[in-house]
Amino acid sequence: MKTPAMIFLALAIAAGAHAQEHAHRAKILDLEGQTQLTPRFSVSGPRAKDQDSRYWIEIEAEIEVETKDPSGFIPELETRWFAVIKDKHSGKPVRLTGKATFRNIRTKGNKVHLSAYIDPDTLERLTGEDKPKESDIEGYALVISGPGIVTDDRHAAGLVMATAEKEAKWWEVWEGKSMEDMILPKSKTPFAPLWSDYYPAEKEPVP
Repeated sequence: MKTPAMIFLALAIAAGAHAQEHAHRAKILDLEGQTQLTPRFSVSGPRAKDQDSRYWIEIEAEIEVETKDPSGFIPELETRWFAVIKDKHSGKPVRLTGKATFRNIRTKGNKVHLSAYIDPDTLERLTGEDKPKESDIEGYALVISGPGIVTDDRHAAGLVMATAEKEAKWWEVWEGKSMEDMILPKSKTPFAPLWSDYYPAEKEPVP
């Protein structure tokens, strides 16, 4: 006769096996930034307004993904973005942060791209230039996580990528000035309607 403790243990083992069966794996392969001009769209109805396209920094990551889920999709992928840019006025580096959650990550082809953005006002405020350069950013970092994402052994290393001093984990031990939520998800930028088949959809944050 099985005792309650034995039944609980059996259920726990079964649950663990099921979770492992549907485990998802992700590995950051590349992380880089580039300048992008504000996109312009033609619309009918509203009166046109004169405005110049301004410069954004687009941060893009290439992720290797796989899943044991029979659907071929990873339900959710959470991202935390970091960038360091020197403040022209103080002469000191500033850490920018941002976060976004992506849903229904398609693993066919085993690669997916994610992006985030630094807006023109933030760039001009810190650099003092209306035409920032990619070299104005001293470093980027990205940390990914999510339900069912395997983080043990060699997989843990693939969930973090940094373009400068990765081993030092500067994005975690930062003691200087930090500006939170200044790296924006694509959905909060003029780029939102673009490249819908290239990037996975974002999950709206819970209010």
